[in-house]
Amino acid sequence: MKYVFILNKFGQKDTSKIEHDIAYACIYNNYDFIIENNSNANTTHDILNKYKYGNHIIYAVGGDGMINRVLNEIVGTNNMLGYIPYGTGNDLDRSVKESLKAGIQNLDIVKINDKYYINVACFGIDAEIANDDSFIHNNLIPSSQRYNASVLYHFLKYNPKYFDVFVNDELIKGNFTTIAVCNGKYYGGGYKIAPSALLNDGLLDVYLVEEMKKLEMAKTILSMKDASHEKSKFVRKISTNKITINSNYYMECNIDGESYISNIFNIEVIPNAIKFDNNQELIKRVLKK
Repeated sequence: MKYVFILNKFGQKDTSKIEHDIAYACIYNNYDFIIENNSNANTTHDILNKYKYGNHIIYAVGGDGMINRVLNEIVGTNNMLGYIPYGTGNDLDRSVKESLKAGIQNLDIVKINDKYYINVACFGIDAEIANDDSFIHNNLIPSSQRYNASVLYHFLKYNPKYFDVFVNDELIKGNFTTIAVCNGKYYGGGYKIAPSALLNDGLLDVYLVEEMKKLEMAKTILSMKDASHEKSKFVRKISTNKITINSNYYMECNIDGESYISNIFNIEVIPNAIKFDNNQELIKRVLKK
């Protein structure tokens, strides 16, 4: 079995060190490996097309968006997913460390129309924050503060969005500040949106955040850092295995760091859909933690 590392070079000034550290860790563990350089979002398909009929462990080296691109290429193949958290947010890594044992695991994935994700899909202000590349991939802002900077900007200009939400035989309609459909626990670079979510329980934790005044919105956003938002009267939590979210016009959502545009979002969890190599020792050796 070959370890295939897909290294996200897009936006990286110099990846020679991480390439060296991956090679050193693989040689140390006597792995058969190759490092493929992903120069932009469009090359992931071309690279992984070479491995689609194999039986490999495909490691996404980058952030949540890179993991998402790799996931969407290997769904339905015999390849296994792995990752090295080397991005801005690394929220899936947080969810994995809190939810899964080390070793090979079966993971749920979530289908949203014709795409897939593992961690979180969000709508409303959260999507606008996460999709704003002028902040999220701005090398002039420290990586730990990029999401916070985007939060502040969009908080000041945001207007709630109208959605029809069909979930558990109920229609919920109205203006929402945000909607988050969670398989994992974290998003936004460490906001603990879904503290009880598990990556392998066959369920989604859905958070519907009502329209509210700016002061209450600020309190609610800040409360997501320690998961105390679940106590808010403006937040409704629903557990389900499928949900449909409709909008009156096309809009962006964000799925694990990637922008996705539609006006109808059919979302369903697929239990035990992919094999996942939770090799925390390899991650620690590569990142020297």
